[in-house]
Amino acid sequence: MNDVDATVTRIQQHYGIIFPQDYLEFIRLHDGASFDLMQGTEVEDWDIRFHVLDSQFIAKNAKLVDEVNPDPQRIIPIAWSVSSGNNYLLDFRQNEERPSVLLMEHEMAMVREDAESEAETSEEAQQLMEENVQLIAAHFGAFAALLQPRSSLE
Repeated sequence: MNDVDATVTRIQQHYGIIFPQDYLEFIRLHDGASFDLMQGTEVEDWDIRFHVLDSQFIAKNAKLVDEVNPDPQRIIPIAWSVSSGNNYLLDFRQNEERPSVLLMEHEMAMVREDAESEAETSEEAQQLMEENVQLIAAHFGAFAALLQPRSSLE
């Protein structure tokens, strides 16, 4: 096992998940590449980059996304848009083997502390947090199909 595999294993153990093989292969193949999210012929979001699966992965997620993430142990950020600040996350809550992909719009996301102060119950607070994310693809392969590599000239 090389260092990269050992780091991926540590990340998976931390979250109690196994990343989908198509996701791992995609980021290995496209290391450092930037993408546009397409809806038909229209660019929906641009300059999307994948988080590096390194020793800082867990700490970066905790710092950048956990306070607006409805379930930081089961919804794992994998990419973000440099242009919009939006996050793209794997949701392991419904399907462990083929997690869906969620979109978290940067401008719309509510911080947990605010949700808890606005809500009367913890259930209501959780519901407000759930509104931070929306389904964008049923699984990683469907999400990857929406991505178009950005040309290096842009």
